[in-house]
Amino acid sequence: MANRDCPHGFTARFHMTGGEIRTVKVKLCAANAEIFPGDVLEQEDTGAYDIAEAADVIGAVSASYAKASDGGYIQVYMDPDIAFSAQTDDGTGTGTAQTCVGLNVDFVATAGSGGHSNMEIDETSVLSTATLPWKIIGLYEKIGNAFGEFNELLVVPNNHKMKGGTGTVGV
Repeated sequence: MANRDCPHGFTARFHMTGGEIRTVKVKLCAANAEIFPGDVLEQEDTGAYDIAEAADVIGAVSASYAKASDGGYIQVYMDPDIAFSAQTDDGTGTGTAQTCVGLNVDFVATAGSGGHSNMEIDETSVLSTATLPWKIIGLYEKIGNAFGEFNELLVVPNNHKMKGGTGTVGV
C-alpha cells in the first residue's frame, strides 16, 4: 500500500532522554509570517522568532498558531532532544530508504494552509553534511507507513540554536 501524501509539519513524538515534552513561550517578530503548529522557526537577530527557511538553524518548532504580523508570543518546542515525525516530500531522492537513517536532511518550508503546517522533509537533500538542520533516526512506526514515497520519518534537530548551531556529520 502506498503512503498517503498528507504533510503536517513536524510533530513532537517523544523526548530522546525519556523526559517530558514541554513547550515554552517565545516572542514573535512584529511582522511575523502566519505560523501553524509544526512549522520550523528560527530566532532572528532581535531575539524574536519567525518562520524558518530551508537550511536555517532551527530555533524551535511551533506548538500553536499565530496570525501573520500579529507579534506577541507563541508556544514552541525548543528542546533539542525532542524527536519529531514529518513526511518526506516527493520520493525522488534517497530519503525514502532504510539507508538514510543516521544521515542529515533539510526541510521544505512550504506555507501552511487549512489550519495546519505543510512543511516536509526534503528527501532529496539527504547527506552527511553537518550543517543540515535535521538528523534522521528512523521510520515513524504507524499503520500504513513504509519506506518509499511520502514516508514519515523520525528526526531530531541536528543544526539547532540550543546546540550552538552546526550539528554533527551524518553516518
